[in-house]
Amino acid sequence: MQLVYNFGISLEDYAARGKKNEFPVIESCPICMARKALKRHGFYWRNAGSDSEKWLQLPICRFWCRSCRHTFSLLPSFLLPYYQYSLKFILDCLIYFFSKARLLIYYQLLQFYRRRWAKNMNCIQAFFREQGYQEIIPPEFKQRAIKLLEMIAAFPNAETFSQRFHNHFRRNFMAN
Repeated sequence: MQLVYNFGISLEDYAARGKKNEFPVIESCPICMARKALKRHGFYWRNAGSDSEKWLQLPICRFWCRSCRHTFSLLPSFLLPYYQYSLKFILDCLIYFFSKARLLIYYQLLQFYRRRWAKNMNCIQAFFREQGYQEIIPPEFKQRAIKLLEMIAAFPNAETFSQRFHNHFRRNFMAN
């Protein structure tokens, strides 16, 4: 299981600090709800792309629950689970595709992102409705996609949206 956490720093700063990032103490297990602090259980390394040419290796902290014996990864909020590119880059690719028809990445990867986005647009719209958003969202697909992407960009930041969406639905907004 992955827990999304906002470190409040950029992808590049996180990579530069490496294992010296300020990792939080997690006080209770999200599975068994035991009130024991989770034990840090090492790191694994993950590749992350901040654009189509720049790749960084990031340490992802793991935790272990002594009660239920499950392990958890603490994923920075600027990454999406199971995606190699950063959240900002994925959103930029979608915005360019829907508004300017300009490709920032390979066409096949862009189509994968577009299909995932289209599949999850209703859930994203429901999230905003539950947050109290009252404006009219256009019914036409392309205009609706652009409007939702703009709403994410207008959120305090995309990482905050991703984290709050993950906490609300227990999955990321680009999940299958």
